[in-house]
Amino acid sequence: MPVGRVDPELSEQVEALAAQSHLGPWELVISLNTADREHRVALEQSLEPHSDALTVRIVDSSDRRSASHARNLGARAADGDLLLFCDSDDIAHRQWIEQLSAALEFYGAVGGYLDEDVLSVPGQEHWRPPATPGGLPTFLGHPFLVSANMGVIRSNFEAVGGFDTDLIRGEDIAFSWDLLERGIELGYCAEAVMYYRHRKGLSAMMQQHYLYGRGFSQILARRGTPGTAGGATGLSALKPNGQAVARKSFPYFLRRGSIAAGRVVGLVEERVLRQQGSR
Repeated sequence: MPVGRVDPELSEQVEALAAQSHLGPWELVISLNTADREHRVALEQSLEPHSDALTVRIVDSSDRRSASHARNLGARAADGDLLLFCDSDDIAHRQWIEQLSAALEFYGAVGGYLDEDVLSVPGQEHWRPPATPGGLPTFLGHPFLVSANMGVIRSNFEAVGGFDTDLIRGEDIAFSWDLLERGIELGYCAEAVMYYRHRKGLSAMMQQHYLYGRGFSQILARRGTPGTAGGATGLSALKPNGQAVARKSFPYFLRRGSIAAGRVVGLVEERVLRQQGSR
C-alpha cells in the first residue's frame, strides 16, 4: 500500500485491514512515499492501536515521489508469494484478502470489484463510467487491472518488472498489458470488494483525467495495444475508449474533454521526444 500522506482516510483503511477475515499469515507492507518526518510519526501512531492484529513493514520509498515507485519497492520488500495491492484512501471489505487470495489459485493476476457507492460524493454519481463494469475495465478493448484492488502472483510481477515508473498515469494498464503479452490470464473476482473513493470536485476530476489522457498517449505511443508491434501513431493513438455510461451529464462531457486534451498533449510530447532522440 503506497502512502503519500497520513490523514483520517488512511486510518480508516488501516482499521479495515486489521479486521480482515483471512486466517492465514500475511503482512501489511506500507511504502511511505514522503520524507516528511511528521507523516512518519503520524503513520506509526495510526498503526499502534492495531499492533496485535497486524504485522506491518514500513518501507521508505521517499527517494522518488511516485505511487508506481512506491508499489515496486513495497513489492520488493514483501516476503509472500502473493502480492495484493490497495490504496490508502479506500476501505477494504472484511473478506478482501480472503477472496483475492483465493482467486489467485486460478489466475496469474486478479482484479476485484470497486464499489463506488459507499464512499460516493453526492451529486457525482453520473460523472464517470463504472470503474469495474461487471468485470475488469477495458481500454481500447483490452482488459486491465486497477492498482487500487488487484492481486498478482509474485513471479508474474517480477517477470514484467513491476509498474512502469516513467508513465505519468495508466501504469496499471501498462502492467496488465505486459502480463497479457506474456500469456498470463487476468481474472476478475467480484467478491473481492474495495470501497473506492473518488476525488471531490469538478476541477480535481478534470485535472486527474487530463493526466490520465497524457498517460494513455504515452502507453499507446511507446508500446501500442497487446498484440501489436510498436507504438500507435497519428489518429490511431487518439481512438476514444467508448465506455458505456447510464447517463451522460455535463461533467461527464467535461471529463471526456479533459481526457481528450491530455491525449493530444501527450501525443505531441511523445513525438517531440522521438524527434529529439533521433537527432
